[in-house]
Amino acid sequence: MSMTLTGKDKSAPAPYCIPISVKGIVFESGKVWLRKNERGEWELPGGKLDEGEQPEETVVREMKEELGFATEVRGIIQAHLYRIARSLDEEHGVLVVIYLCKLISKTGEFELNGEAGSAQFKAFDVSEIDGLNMPEFYKQAIAKAVTVTL
Repeated sequence: MSMTLTGKDKSAPAPYCIPISVKGIVFESGKVWLRKNERGEWELPGGKLDEGEQPEETVVREMKEELGFATEVRGIIQAHLYRIARSLDEEHGVLVVIYLCKLISKTGEFELNGEAGSAQFKAFDVSEIDGLNMPEFYKQAIAKAVTVTL
């Protein structure tokens, strides 16, 4: 076994490091707000943690940046390891943490051209979710959130 000066085994595998993305479920008048991404999929709005930022801070910041909404975090709905083929930084997986957020007020505008590329935003009735081009775990999270808000 070969050891470094710090006493660590040089032959040990590197730690499994993946990005963390924080998403928000925001209902308004019985509809859920979604973002259409550059892959043509509908997804929950949100984004990656900034260094030193807590996940709840991230989701509040992202709802304001992407939707222009002031929100309050109600709780975690789900966490899921998602692999995106042909992604620059997510082909080995991204941990997606999904929060239920309460809409407090509309404070800005939609971010149609952001750091993740161009986007489209739309509020969908919950009954429309199953028919959308959207990763299954997002559909499951929305279904869970509906039961929490009833």
